[in-house]
Amino acid sequence: MQTLTFLLHNSPAFWVVTRMNGRTCGFTLLEVLVAISIFAIIGLGANQMLRSVIDTQSRVRVVNETVDDISRALTVIHRDVTQVIPRGIRDEYGEPIGPLLVGQDTYVLELTRTGWNNPARHQRSEVQRVAYGIEDETLYRYFWLVLDRAEDSEPRSQVLLESIQGFSANVVDAEGETTDVWPGLDSNQVLPRGLEITMNVKSVGEIRRVYAMPDPPQPLRGRSGGERDQESVQDQDSQVGVPVGYPLDARGRP
Repeated sequence: MQTLTFLLHNSPAFWVVTRMNGRTCGFTLLEVLVAISIFAIIGLGANQMLRSVIDTQSRVRVVNETVDDISRALTVIHRDVTQVIPRGIRDEYGEPIGPLLVGQDTYVLELTRTGWNNPARHQRSEVQRVAYGIEDETLYRYFWLVLDRAEDSEPRSQVLLESIQGFSANVVDAEGETTDVWPGLDSNQVLPRGLEITMNVKSVGEIRRVYAMPDPPQPLRGRSGGERDQESVQDQDSQVGVPVGYPLDARGRP
């Protein structure tokens, strides 16, 4: 096969001439331009598709990082709230503070929790005082190294979640009513029945969690002194081998 390529200067057409089996064929300039346009459109589409895939991967990565940050924050909040205990503290002025505070001036939520891990075995308690507050669209978790504070007891802070537009806490009292202040003026409860946490995160929206508070310790049922004395006598009789209810003489002998 012999191929000849030439350009006719005096003609508006351009041929790529191929001699095959004695026949001559070629492409006009219009056909070449159409082919180039098709290849350009295909290349442009491939480029747009590649850019779309890259942009999608970037957005998915950002969303995954946001979801991971929210998951870690909710895990910390869940751990603190579900381990709350009815243990009040004293502030730096010696004034008593309840075990759970909601809607106060300084922090959105403040509570006393147990289960503070101590892998290094430091000389400290496993009970910890923590608080939550929002500043510059950032949710902070504060904690104290001691329970009953002194004048120089400053909390330590850690960034819990960024891009926060709102963070609030509500409690459910014994009557099932929801309030944003705890403890109430007429409340005799140490802990409420439930706690609701609501936070608004950019690009995600509102997230709400409801936690049940631990049941308060039940007081022992009081019994009359006669019943307790009778049970005590029966226990003593059982210990010396005397059947319960066996009559005794004046000297206490069977």
